Amino acid sequence: MSTQIIIADDHELFASGLDNLVSTDPNLKVIAHCRNGKEVLAYLENGIKVDFLILDLNMPVMDGIQLLGHLHRDYPHIKKLVISMHHTESSIALCKTLGADGFIGKDSSLNELLDAVHVILDGGKFFKESFQEVFDTEGKGFYEKLIYHYKLSKREVDIIQLIINQYESTEIADKLNLSPLTVKTHRKNIFRKLGVRNLAGLVALVKDHPRL
Repeated sequence: MSTQIIIADDHELFASGLDNLVSTDPNLKVIAHCRNGKEVLAYLENGIKVDFLILDLNMPVMDGIQLLGHLHRDYPHIKKLVISMHHTESSIALCKTLGADGFIGKDSSLNELLDAVHVILDGGKFFKESFQEVFDTEGKGFYEKLIYHYKLSKREVDIIQLIINQYESTEIADKLNLSPLTVKTHRKNIFRKLGVRNLAGLVALVKDHPRL
């Protein structure tokens, strides 16, 4: 049975070209193009079987980072390959933290694209060699850098991770054995320290800071 793939990219021409490239492998089948993360989630909520998602980071309405957060929480079985022209150290590290299985540039070759898909389907991870040092320094220590740079507590970083993964305050309270009021206070303090107002601001801060 062929692997069922969704492509999420708001540029129709690129998505169509990507579809043509992927379809050169008879074992891979693109079943939908989506222009943003909300369209992907709406598709998944219909119960249609999806094995693999190829997504861009920069999309309107709901971008790739926000979408990864939802997928990491609600659809962890779906394999995810990010293809983007924008790969700052923080963005790449955050994608890995949010469960991306691979990350390649939009200028990658057909062979590299297919290699990435097959490595991921076989249970592996695919990140370009030039990104490996990023993961060695950022992937494990990314949130530790948040603690140092913004003077956050370990508890605040735990809450940031859950916020990015789209958990509501009541759910965060349950997971961390806190009261909803305590979580609300933490959120307020976190946003104040980071200088942001909401989740979108938090995601933008992380994406736009290549070095914390």
